[in-house]
Amino acid sequence: MRLEAWGADVAACCEEALGALIATFVDAPPDKAVEVRRTQIPAGPEESQLLAALEELIFVSDTSERVPVRARVRHAPGGRLALAFELAERSEVHGTGAVPKAISRSGLYVAARAGRVFARFLVDL
Repeated sequence: MRLEAWGADVAACCEEALGALIATFVDAPPDKAVEVRRTQIPAGPEESQLLAALEELIFVSDTSERVPVRARVRHAPGGRLALAFELAERSEVHGTGAVPKAISRSGLYVAARAGRVFARFLVDL
């Protein structure tokens, strides 16, 4: 599956990309969240940061007893990105498709255009 996202900067673009990926496999109101799991993505090229954020979402989905229903991304000191995944009980969400297995590195594209960051990526199901 190919997804696209864009935002004013890399953090906003990552947040939109994570939201798009979540929407492919679960439908749940964010008010069902019962836990927030936080992590940081190291500084680096925008493509690397997006890939790391998407892979972290897949990791959380695979290893947690709960399912991500929303992701927040903010800039952190030193060029890092701070991620916050809002998780809900699996019994409180409705599955809408297959849980992603990986992000294809060959289909990853991130570029700045007209003052915005645009991303396109392929999802392996």
